[in-house]
Amino acid sequence: MSTSKLRRPGVAFLAVGALAALTACSGDDASGGGGEDVTLTFAWWGDASRAERYEKAIDLYEEKNPHVTIQSSYAGFGDYWTARNTEAASGSLPDVFQMDVSYLSQYGGTGQIAPLDEYTESGAIDVSSFPESVMPAAKVDGQIFGVPTSTSGFATFVNTGLLDELGVDVPDGDLTWDQYDDVLAAVGKAGKEHDPVVGGAVAYTQVWSVFEVWLRQQGKALFTPDGALGFDEADLAAWWQRGEPLFEDGGFVDQARVEQLSGEDALGTGISASEISWFNFLVRYSEGSAEGDFAMLLPPADDAGHRGLYLKPSLELSMSANTEHPDEAAKFIDFIANDPAVSKEFGLSRGGPISQAAADALDPDELDQQILDYAAEIAEVADETPPPPPEGAGAVEVEFTRIAQDIAFGSTSLDDGVKEFFSVAPGMLG
Repeated sequence: MSTSKLRRPGVAFLAVGALAALTACSGDDASGGGGEDVTLTFAWWGDASRAERYEKAIDLYEEKNPHVTIQSSYAGFGDYWTARNTEAASGSLPDVFQMDVSYLSQYGGTGQIAPLDEYTESGAIDVSSFPESVMPAAKVDGQIFGVPTSTSGFATFVNTGLLDELGVDVPDGDLTWDQYDDVLAAVGKAGKEHDPVVGGAVAYTQVWSVFEVWLRQQGKALFTPDGALGFDEADLAAWWQRGEPLFEDGGFVDQARVEQLSGEDALGTGISASEISWFNFLVRYSEGSAEGDFAMLLPPADDAGHRGLYLKPSLELSMSANTEHPDEAAKFIDFIANDPAVSKEFGLSRGGPISQAAADALDPDELDQQILDYAAEIAEVADETPPPPPEGAGAVEVEFTRIAQDIAFGSTSLDDGVKEFFSVAPGMLG
């Protein structure tokens, strides 16, 4: 379910279908020059805790810029991109919206979002302190279409207190995939008698980016340099086959229970004991109802110790090509990316700040320091950040996840799922 909010008293929350109508209101106010009243629409994906942080950041911006009103909306990742795709078709994207690198080519290569080079070159959007190693992931055909606010990378989270309670040894040091699966199976066995029942993890085999890590360990990639799929049916079958025994023994949380979470995290609510996810998620997991204590390990490697990891811009900000207030939109993007007060509000919940000014503003608490320490660890083994994937990559990811979940529910067989994926995915790539 999407959540959308006009920042005006007395206006109720809106559903996904109303998002296009909301963003179509962009620019109804007077022109943005000379301090005249301006309304900007701004959308992001995330959970309630991210929404609270963004709302506080927006309050700060509106205090500093009283002629600007920000109308905000947010949704879970899947619903978010459904809404953006609908808006893109009608030319009504939000003035500013959160961008994922998987969708940058789709929107940047089709003229849906505006190139931002004139603003970065003038300093209106200050990227002077951003590391060059990350900027290729912000560009399409050499132009900047997304401004990164932070970087993140994968970590293996384990709820140490819950593992102790279940009598399962807390893993220490490097793990192979088989060793990690053994830990999840042990949790599934011990967790059957727990209240609530605890599974090892939500199925990592359904996560496109985790599949990418595994492929990179094999010397392969999601996509070739010319924009085709970089793996074959045997690779996908081998990956999805990893999940079969884990669903059977409770190593993976039952798919029906995952569906019932309504946007909450299995790890944060205590119905799983581990997760492979972005290291900045430590904050949201720790804020979950289970209030667990979490350790972060490097994700499983192959038997030869290959990692396949890189630091990814965890969030980017893009501007609609149809915004009526590009200068104001650029100013707002710069504020969210660089302002020290915004950085203090978010801490490391978005990942490690890319902007030096934002990083310098941090006063890390215990959780923040844990993330910083892990970020330093992953940086030592990370490869160079790849460029954005080809147009259509986001749709391929959605198809991958959908089929993987169908397999988990038993509505399709693994073999049929692999065939289905390869029958549709290549044609989605532009």
